[in-house]
Amino acid sequence: MSIPQHVVNVNISRPDPRLVARFRALKTEVVLPLLPEPLLMDGAIRPLLNEWTAVGPAVTVAPTGTDMMMSIAATGIAKPGDVIVVAAGGLAGDGFAAWGGGLTLSARHKDVAGVVIDGLVQDAPAIQTREVPVFCRGSTLRYRMAAKPGSVNVPVSCGGVTVHPGDLVIADRDGVMVIPQHLLEGIIEAAEERTAYLAHNQKRMREEKLTLFDLRGGRELFLKAGIEWNE
Repeated sequence: MSIPQHVVNVNISRPDPRLVARFRALKTEVVLPLLPEPLLMDGAIRPLLNEWTAVGPAVTVAPTGTDMMMSIAATGIAKPGDVIVVAAGGLAGDGFAAWGGGLTLSARHKDVAGVVIDGLVQDAPAIQTREVPVFCRGSTLRYRMAAKPGSVNVPVSCGGVTVHPGDLVIADRDGVMVIPQHLLEGIIEAAEERTAYLAHNQKRMREEKLTLFDLRGGRELFLKAGIEWNE
């Protein structure tokens, strides 16, 4: 991917906050099958705390290596509810942190919804206390001073997925998904219907002590699939 060099784009197109709120209410597993391709980041990118989730439009960072200078710029221009996405090279990085505790505190002061780093973080114990969900590949003691230029709010490749500024990021313990902004309106109703269907079935399973075998029709499901069922 050809990434513009040394530019900060302050103003980007973001989805309607009401639409983002509707996606935030979904069961995340219903969304991926609705996408034309599985826009799911490398599963090694995980939340530092298992219970953390994040949903919001992407503010993208294209740093030079793992230098934090452009992440500092991103925290300066991010809006409440944004998810900062740092394309720090993943396993191809240099073993240094691309994000830290001070950046997380900065993100909290801007009411950022979360941060996704294709790389490592430094000062993980502090990050875990700062109320901003951070997703990364792990932590390290190694970091550098922020000094090298890069870009903010340009298309980036993060965790194997192309992310454009304003795309919707949905992240939880199961993974980090990216939905191109132009697809949001077209899939939200189907995703809400699937969420309601799952919620109804889960309620029945709890109240009636059912199994998925019961819900799916018992042995008839397997007979229709051509499976020999011997009693």
